Parts: sequence; C-alpha cells; structure tokens
Amino acid sequence: MAQTVPAATPDNEVATAGEDIVVTGIRRSLADATALKRNNIGIVDAISSEDIGRFPDQNLAESLQRVTGVQITRNKGEGSRVALRGLGPNFTQTQYNGRQIATPGGGRSFSFTSLSSDFVSAVEVIKSPSAEQVEGGLAGTVNVRVARPLDAGRDVVAITAEGIYEENPNRVTPHASLFVNKIISDTFGASFGFNYEKRRVLSAGYLGYGAENGVEARRNPPLDYNLDGDFADQYRFIHTTNLVAQDGKFERATMIGGLQFKPSDTLNFYVDGFFSDFKDYSIYNEHQVRFTNIQGPGAGIAGSTVADGYLTALDANGVDHRADTRPIDTHDELFSGALGGIWTLDRLKVSTEFTFSKARRTATNYGFAINSRARVGYDTNGDLGREPTVTFARGYDPLDPSTYNLLAVGGTYRAPSIDRNYDGRLDVARDVDWGGASLVLKAGGMFANRRSQFSSRTFNLTSQQVATALGQAYNPTIEGGSTSAAPILAEVNYSKFVQESLGRYLAPNLNAFFDRIPLDTMLSLAPPQTQLANDFTVTERSYAAYAQMDIRALDDRFTGNVGLRYVRTDQTSAGYAADLSSLLVRRGGIITVVQRTTPVSIDNSYGEWLPSVNLSYDLTPQLKVRGAVARTMTRPDIGLLSPTLSVDANTSTMSARNPNLRPYVSNQIDLSLEYYFSGSGLLSAAVFYKDVDNFIVNSATSVTQTVQLEEGGSRQQVFLLRQPRNGSSSKIKGFELGAQVPFTFLPGPFDGLGVLGNFTYLDLGDVVVTQGQPAIPISGASTRSYNIAGYYEKAGFGIRASYNYRNGFVNDPISTFGDGDYQRAYGQLDISASYDINRMITLNADITNATNAKIYNDTGVGLLRGVVDNGRRVTAGVRVRF
Repeated sequence: MAQTVPAATPDNEVATAGEDIVVTGIRRSLADATALKRNNIGIVDAISSEDIGRFPDQNLAESLQRVTGVQITRNKGEGSRVALRGLGPNFTQTQYNGRQIATPGGGRSFSFTSLSSDFVSAVEVIKSPSAEQVEGGLAGTVNVRVARPLDAGRDVVAITAEGIYEENPNRVTPHASLFVNKIISDTFGASFGFNYEKRRVLSAGYLGYGAENGVEARRNPPLDYNLDGDFADQYRFIHTTNLVAQDGKFERATMIGGLQFKPSDTLNFYVDGFFSDFKDYSIYNEHQVRFTNIQGPGAGIAGSTVADGYLTALDANGVDHRADTRPIDTHDELFSGALGGIWTLDRLKVSTEFTFSKARRTATNYGFAINSRARVGYDTNGDLGREPTVTFARGYDPLDPSTYNLLAVGGTYRAPSIDRNYDGRLDVARDVDWGGASLVLKAGGMFANRRSQFSSRTFNLTSQQVATALGQAYNPTIEGGSTSAAPILAEVNYSKFVQESLGRYLAPNLNAFFDRIPLDTMLSLAPPQTQLANDFTVTERSYAAYAQMDIRALDDRFTGNVGLRYVRTDQTSAGYAADLSSLLVRRGGIITVVQRTTPVSIDNSYGEWLPSVNLSYDLTPQLKVRGAVARTMTRPDIGLLSPTLSVDANTSTMSARNPNLRPYVSNQIDLSLEYYFSGSGLLSAAVFYKDVDNFIVNSATSVTQTVQLEEGGSRQQVFLLRQPRNGSSSKIKGFELGAQVPFTFLPGPFDGLGVLGNFTYLDLGDVVVTQGQPAIPISGASTRSYNIAGYYEKAGFGIRASYNYRNGFVNDPISTFGDGDYQRAYGQLDISASYDINRMITLNADITNATNAKIYNDTGVGLLRGVVDNGRRVTAGVRVRF
C-alpha cells in the first residue's frame, strides 16, 4: 500500500547520473505517510521511514505518540505501550506485517521496547476496521510493516553506529545496526538485519503510595494520632515516604530476515521473521519510612497536625524504617515467523499464510526485609501536593548499621511465562466489473491457537538461615525473629533526586551479601518453589470467517467496502484453586503464601458477529470525506482469565480471576474530512463515537480469614476480596484535528520549513469498576492531547523539534487505599537533526526529553503519590548506506 511519492522539493534527492532519483529525509517520510492515508479506504494514519533503515524515532511508540488519538506509556523514560482513542493499551492490537504477535508477559498489549525501529518501513494506525482484518483491536490496530526484499525494489546496505548518553547515570552506551537488502535476480530477493542497543538508565524519585485510612482503635497496637486521650478517631495518613531509584540497563538485540521468490507474474512466495532478545536489569533501591507500622518498645505518637481528616504532619517513635535493594531482572525473548504465498490468475487472487509466534519472559524480583525502629516524622507543610519533609529525631541515626535487623530474603527467582500463538489463513479475492463500477469480492477464513502459561518460582531465606550462614547470633524476640543486618549494609546516595534524609541511607550491598552467602548457597538453603495458587495455563482456539465486497466507482472518486466477520472462541483455563484455610504470612509481613490448592479446569466459549462498512468519496481532487461503521471486539486480558487467586496480607486484599469473562464489544461510528495539497500537505478533521459493552467490573466482598504466622501463632484478619466480572458499559466520543503544512510557497531558503501538528479531544464516559459503587473515569486516557512539530530540511540538512502533551488522567481510580492514582499533565520536547555529508554518509543527533520533564502522580484529593525523574537522553552517530 505504501508508495514512493515525488518530494515537494529536490533538496533532499540523492542520485548520480544514470540512476533513479531516490527521495529521502523528513519530507519523504511525510509524503509517504500522507499517500498511505489518502489511498486507504478506511480511516488510517501512518508514519513512514525517511529511507530504508531510517525511521523518524528509534522507539516506535515514541513515533506513534505523534499520531492523532494515540497516547503512550513509558518504561524508564522510553516509550513502551500504545493506547488509542481513550481506551487502554490492552484494547489496541499490534501486528507485524498484518499478523498477530505473541507478547512477553502474556498480556494483550505489546511492549515496543521489544522491537527496534531500524528495519521498519511504516507503521499504520488503523482506526476503522474491515471484515478481512484480524479481530482483537477494539480501540484500533497498529500494524508494523517491514518491506519484503523484492518489494523494497533495490539493493541496500545500511549501517548505523551511535552513542547514547543518559543524563541521570551520566553514561554513554552503544547502538549499532546493519541492514542488507539484496535483489539476487528478477525473481528472488533476500534481506537481513541486525540491531544491538544498550542503555544505562536511572529513574528515581519519591513514592508515597497514597493515604491509608487509620482507625486509632484498630491499629496494632492502638494509636492516639491526635493525642486527645482516646482511640475513637479516624484519620488518613501517608502510608510510606519512600525513595525509589531504579538503576540499571536496557539491552536489546533484534534480528530480522526474509526471502521472497516470484517465479512468474502470477506467483509470489515469501518467508520472513524476526527475533528479539530484550533484557531489563536494574537494582531497585528503596528507602522506606513506613508510617503504617508503628511498634516496639516505646512506640507511640509524639506529635501530629490534623487538617480536613488528614494527618498533614505526623511524628512517632517505633516507625518501621526499611532499607531494601531488589535485583529486578526481566528477560524477554520473542520470535515471529511467517510462510505465505499469493497466486494471481487473471482476476482471481488467492493468498495463504501460516504464522508462528512465541514469547518467553523470565523474571527475577526478590528483596531483603531489613528494618530498624525509627524516631521520625513527616510534614507536608500544609501542602498535600508537595513532597513531605522527613526528619529523623530524638537521637535516632538512620546511618547507624547496628540498629538494623534482617528478617528475611525472598521473592521471585527466574519465574517463566510463555505466550505461544500459531495461525493460518486463506483469502480469496475476485475482481468483477459491474456497470460503471469495479468490485472486488473477498472471502476467507482463519484459525488461531494461543496458549499462555505462567509458572511461579519463589524462595524465602529466613533470618535464622542467614544467621547460621553468616555465623552470627539469631534473636527470636526481635521483630518475630531476626539477625543483625550490619555486615551487609553500605551507604548509598540518591540525594540528587529527593531530599537528603531519604536520598542518603543504608542499603544491602549485593556483593557483600553474596561474598558471605554465595547465590548457589542461598538457593540450596531456600530452593525456589512453585506457588500453585498463582500458576495457570489459558488456551484460546479461535475460528473466523468473513465475506467482504470492495467497490470503486465514479472514476475512482468513490471507494468503499462492506463486510461481515464471524469469530468463535473456545477457551480452557487451567490452574489451581486456593484453600484459604492454609494462608501463611512470612516474617516481615510482605509475602503471603497459599499452602494448599486443588487442580481445576474451566471451559468457556462465545461467538461474535462483526459487521463493518467503510466509505470514501472525493468531493474534489483535493477534498475527501470518509465514513465508517463497525462492531469490534477485544478479548479480556489473559491474566484475568486464569482460575487463580492471590493474597496480600500486607494490604489485606485478595484478588481472584474469572475464566468466564466475555469479550469487550463496541459499536462505533467514524467520520472524517481531509484536504490534501502541495505534495505532502494535509488538513484533516475527524469525529468518532464508541459504545463499549462488557467492561470489567470488580465485585468486592469482605472475607474474614485465619492466617498462620511464620514466627508462630495465628491471627484473624479481614480481607477485601475482589473478582472481575462483565457488566459495565461506557460511551466514548471525541474529535481529532490534524495539519501538515510544508512551506514550499516561500522563497528559498525558507521553502525548507514546515509544521505539523494534531489535537485530540475525548469525552470519556464513566465506568462502574466496583459492584455497588458509583461509576468512575476510564483509566489510562487523557481527555486532551496534542502534538506540534516544526522542521527545516534543505541542502542535506534537516532538523525537527516535536512537543507532545497530554493532560492529567486516571492511572487507577481506586488504588491500594481507595484514594486513587492520578497522573498530572505531562509534556515532552524531542529534537532531532541530521546532515548528509554525501549520498552515502549521514550524521545524526537526537535529544529525548530535552526539557527534562518529570512525571507526577497524586491521589484524588491532590496528595502527592510520587514523582519520577527519567532524565534527558542524547543520541549521536553516523549512518552509512550503499
């Protein structure tokens, strides 16, 4: 569908005598994207590469945020997942060359950190579906396209070598790629690409978790927060004041390859695939002052300030003071391959394709339960929206290692999850002349088999085992059993990101710990075990058939399609039902274990009819109007379909899943008006409406359960049990405006200027999330977002500055303590520049987050939940093409 379109000016043409002119650069990218949008029947936006192996952004999600209606999430400052038109990432389907991709971690949303942009020719954002398209994207479909060897049309060798500078860790790391496209003969071509990228990342800041609801008489022991002599009061207080610093690295290797064989004009065979290996390793440093846990000798409230039901300041003795270091190691491997063929005979076209995709994630995340009992206070100074001041008082020294006790070491170790999908499809199309119109009659079918598995592997090294291994005393009376943490503690400093009282602290030194207790020894003392209550396998077998008619009439001024797709899904969810009478709480209170389970398997089936109509009419040669009506669906997230249940005694919550959930469905209408001018020039406006049913609702009930304590004894505890079910609906309305204006009408050298931008407004309906509770806003979507960019391209030099903005939105309307998690408005400026030394060599430089914008989160009443500093990123290097 993509075309090579003549550029608006010859300034970025690369050619020698006797060769075809090849247009590259910013205007090539914009012109190709405009042509793709204009020539499509449905409502589609796109981003195109500036040349083979040269995409506008290194990260695909960061490119997509410049498309109208697209909003993204970030992982340590790098674009990760894509949300479209007010619905979260799980409602957006991501495809590779039109086929489904398995997802590391087994969710519905795809993380673009797994895929390099170096080999991508275009990314399409399909907002109005047709019957022939694979179902699953209720919000829309993102299709990542990589050109096949013969379709690319020329021999290319492209080499990129860059350095990546990260401001926060103050480190430079490499990025290199090689792409080769070879036309071996008129009938056979091959392509190969390899990309390697490494980033040192440091995301740091303050995290408060929100405001816990404290009832004086129910605290253990009871606490007199306002010092009025009774325990009859109730106040909200800051659960924890916490430094969070993730100091680590991203490492990504991507390899693609393809073969294409056209033995005749009627036959076209291809095989292609890609493999991605992505490693995300970090040391997750926490310095917590946990005001939720006040115990021990002399514990009690020393002072407080109360305003509107909040403890805006709180000072206490015996506060749980934690020093934690968590090695977090996530390793994602992803493979996707396809074998297909196209047979064309006169007016008949038959296409078939078989694909296989498999993703595997191995996750490690364990920590050290180490605490002291501090004399400490926090003070918001009357402003809930600022980071509270933390002050250690009455002679307590937070840097004295002798006061710290080690309670346990434990967590997840190399837990695997696997997502595997294979499918096959057959499509038949027949051209038919009907009066003055040209018709294409299409029909086809598809089967898919997807299986997602999760296996837990957790270990727990007790303080008594640590004491024996270190040859030191074990004290059964302190913190329910502990040993001194002093031998493994060292001072660290992240005061650059938070106040010194939180940024400078003691934390476990991994080298010191493993010097004394080697990793093999630790795992032999506490072998990782499967927690069956968390393990599951979900298998989906889907079958689809469709019929569609495409029409082209009125001298090609009118185009459209009408179709109907039927999809049936058979699902089996297997796992283990939890025996709640077997709950065990580990020392430190962080880990809760379900000790007994029973195997269970549940089947679920459903079918959906999905009609669609897309119409397009050229009012003039430049002015086009489009309309679309469709019914779309998205299956529930895989994790929600398991028959498992997890328990957290620390927050008194239980989370059950539901294998009987049905898919989300939406009836939608789209209208757009587009004006094309001056090669790549475009003005557009669109309105849309979605009526979405089957939103997930969490039923909530109170459950009183006896829990066993690892240090001995038991206690009665009241849990809030949540389980998802279908039932809620919402209506989403909005409009989009877009502009792409090259200033070719200006005299030189100003004719190299251009601007582009877009604006999206969403009217988001509320959704009932908890049964019996009022409806609340849809999570993950900003009601307003815009992008604005200016560029200049002339005589081989190009520069672009892009600013992306989204207003505040709901992350989680409930969160841990019912006070919600809301992200403030966020805007980010990115700048890129390049210079063609000659037809073969290009120098380039990029600045990501040039203004060093930070991400802020609040509760529903404006209490600061957290602030994260991801820092700036600067990339510079050279690209060579032959």
